[in-house]
Amino acid sequence: MKLLKNTLGRVAAVSLSMGMLAGTSAWAGPTAQVVWTSEKNPGDGAWFNGPISFPYALSQQASATFTNPTSTSATTISVDPTAQYQTILGIGTSLEESTVFNLARMSAAKRTEVLKKLLDPATGSGMNFLRITLGTSDFTGRTFYTYDDRPYGQTDTSLTYFSIQKDIDYKIVSTLKEALAVNPNLKIFASPWSPPAWMKDNQSLIGGKLLTQYIPVLATYYRKALQAYQAQGIPIYALTVQNEPLYTAPDYPSTSITSDQERQLIIAVRNELNANGLSGVKIWAFDHNFDSAASYVAPVMSDATANAAVDGIAFHDYAGDPSAMTTVHNSYPSKNMLMTERSWWGTAGADRMAQYFRNWSVSYNAWVTMLDSTIKPEQWTGTPGPTMLIQNAYTYDTYWALPEVYLIGQYSKYVQAGAKRISSSYGSSTTVTNVSFLNPDNTIASVIINQTGSNQTFKLVSEGQELLATIPAKTVGTYKWTRQSTGTPTNLLANPSFETGSASSWASEWHNAAVAYKVDTDYPYLGSYKLTLFEVGAYQQLLGQSLSVSNGTYTASVYVRSGGGQNVLRLYAKNYGGAEKTAEIGSGVVTNYTKYTISGIQVTNGTIEIGIWADANANNWAAFDNFELVKN
Repeated sequence: MKLLKNTLGRVAAVSLSMGMLAGTSAWAGPTAQVVWTSEKNPGDGAWFNGPISFPYALSQQASATFTNPTSTSATTISVDPTAQYQTILGIGTSLEESTVFNLARMSAAKRTEVLKKLLDPATGSGMNFLRITLGTSDFTGRTFYTYDDRPYGQTDTSLTYFSIQKDIDYKIVSTLKEALAVNPNLKIFASPWSPPAWMKDNQSLIGGKLLTQYIPVLATYYRKALQAYQAQGIPIYALTVQNEPLYTAPDYPSTSITSDQERQLIIAVRNELNANGLSGVKIWAFDHNFDSAASYVAPVMSDATANAAVDGIAFHDYAGDPSAMTTVHNSYPSKNMLMTERSWWGTAGADRMAQYFRNWSVSYNAWVTMLDSTIKPEQWTGTPGPTMLIQNAYTYDTYWALPEVYLIGQYSKYVQAGAKRISSSYGSSTTVTNVSFLNPDNTIASVIINQTGSNQTFKLVSEGQELLATIPAKTVGTYKWTRQSTGTPTNLLANPSFETGSASSWASEWHNAAVAYKVDTDYPYLGSYKLTLFEVGAYQQLLGQSLSVSNGTYTASVYVRSGGGQNVLRLYAKNYGGAEKTAEIGSGVVTNYTKYTISGIQVTNGTIEIGIWADANANNWAAFDNFELVKN
């Protein structure tokens, strides 16, 4: 069996129609890169028997050009890059031990080839986000283990026997180093399936419940694991404190952890990390199914200390609907939503990914990357479906790629870390569906999904321009173009989006009881940073920027989100030669970033101060980004 290369179909020209408005000449707008991947026998166990050809695999098509709008009738996908939502963290898969077991049987050259196919942003699918397990999961070729296993009846509360040596011996560590060599921008997060058995009521890695008395030592155990990986040159970006805390499996590592136990554990882990030089590691709560998310996380997030310790909430997709992420997001809008486990097949799977992102997920991770042709190794309770890569069980350097490698690549190769999901029409499963992103390099990536059995013609409409195209049946297309300059006037404010990582240039500051502002990275509107107002007690906070300007008329604006509850929350303009002007944000909840504007500021004295003022109650928060002052 040979890797699919030349068996893939050659490209077909994309169908375009150049249009013109009545009474105007034809006009050529930006040119879009067009890439297609098709499905083939999605989820079919026949893939374990050997490779099957399919027409498109991240296959470049003829480029497509935006034109003036046409009168052609077609499904319309409207893309609005001015309406921006969550910032994308990463898209990828898992390097759980089953995959590592099979990779380790390959020659070094072939293993590098596989990792490049998955992770290389230039030649591969460009995945940049990996999940690993702390100790074994159900997908392993090994005897189940943790990092501090003791004989039955013995404990080790001092963690004297702690060691990740098995992860080294089993090539997990070396494989991750190779992955980082292929893509140095990888982010890696970790999930445990079970604490050591002596911390549980049944004294077993399989099933059972965490004993509350061991929460402090379990927090230390996690910290030591992250430190051990860091010492190996593998930084861990984030940790989920328990995989699927509501499920106790009958025959593989798992642990029941209540919401209250998770609340205590998160606080303990945050304290451990902060005290040991790991304050940058993110903690993600839950890590289980949609249907139980809201009820499970409420007791965790209602605790102010736990809430402050949590960066995001992780989800699996084995029960419930992705809309649960929007429900949870609306309750905790400053927290990231993350899709940490679920593998899908075909164009339906690509559409499910679109639904994750349209419901506020900042990430996507598939689960289990490569089993062999005998569906090994694994110790799950059921029979796994085909993984995105399959290794020949008898000739280890032989493997084949399923369409899913490339279907995920339709996202991961073209949606950059730091991209913003932007407003777009979803479409329809009977025509095409869509999700769109604005990358940090000012390119737009629009993923079009055709789940139907026939070719579909559609229009991409964005900023007054139209791209008319046809996509084949059962195919996903990514259409990527550079957003054209809107010719906006110069922003006169310095550090308007806090991209220095600080509030430099914002020197007009006053507070009462405590400094209630900070610059952070949670859900910025643009770039990597934003300004946040928050304090556990009632507070008053002013922050502004004064500058010299020429006399004339100006407009000031800022994008705002808020949890509501403030007595006063406003954007202000003052010291410009006239009475103070304000844009009142008020006490209501502002779920999505909303632009607040002060217009008609008539400067007569050559100076102006722009800023924000809050008179807030305890635990009120607001986020600000992309301040702007322009001369009309």
